Amino acid sequence: MIKCLIVEDEVAGQYLLQRKIKKYYPSCHVEKVIDNLPDAVEYLNQHKDIDLVFMDVQIKGGTGLDVLQEIQDKNFETIFITAYPEFAIQALNKDASYYLLKPIHDEEFVSGMDAVLSKIQSKKGDSGMFVSKKGEQYYIYYKDLICLESDGAYTHIYTTNERLMSSKNLGYYEKSLPENIFVRTHHSYIINAQHIKKLVKNRGGMLTMTNDMEVPVAQRRMADLQHFISD
Repeated sequence: MIKCLIVEDEVAGQYLLQRKIKKYYPSCHVEKVIDNLPDAVEYLNQHKDIDLVFMDVQIKGGTGLDVLQEIQDKNFETIFITAYPEFAIQALNKDASYYLLKPIHDEEFVSGMDAVLSKIQSKKGDSGMFVSKKGEQYYIYYKDLICLESDGAYTHIYTTNERLMSSKNLGYYEKSLPENIFVRTHHSYIINAQHIKKLVKNRGGMLTMTNDMEVPVAQRRMADLQHFISD
């Protein structure tokens, strides 16, 4: 579970963030909502297990930037929230992980959360990525991801226990997946080399994965694949 803190002095903003977190990220839990600087500093200095803070730039008694300056040991990620774009650069210069401009649109919220939560999971030693399922974001460990298959602008993601559909294309995943584990074998497929069960070489090739799915290997990618799995 990801433990979150909301530092926001507007009731409407507090409600909006809680609703979005509950809707899209059920694995995240809002531990507390605070509306002022002194209470936020005290809480964060006393609760070292907070993973993520949603920080409004303007709060009672000061700013979200002031909060960060007064934290003794900062071991959490921060998403700054502001209605003023000029504060975004200051926020990022203060080690903010991301910033969201008000009004917060769902697409931007999900994009920012995916990036920040992946960073949090990586720090925890859990390597993986978030994928949307029925409007909610679920974390998939790389070790459980068998292969990805292109379907136009979408991608089918095959794991050890289910198949998911992502609205992101295969090119997005080719850029974001770790190169030491995943390799593109065909214009329509990316595979996890740790899940290769068998390779049959013809002019091109055919892989059998651990879920018994067969994945083609393009002729021009065969040499790269063989080099990849031999290392």
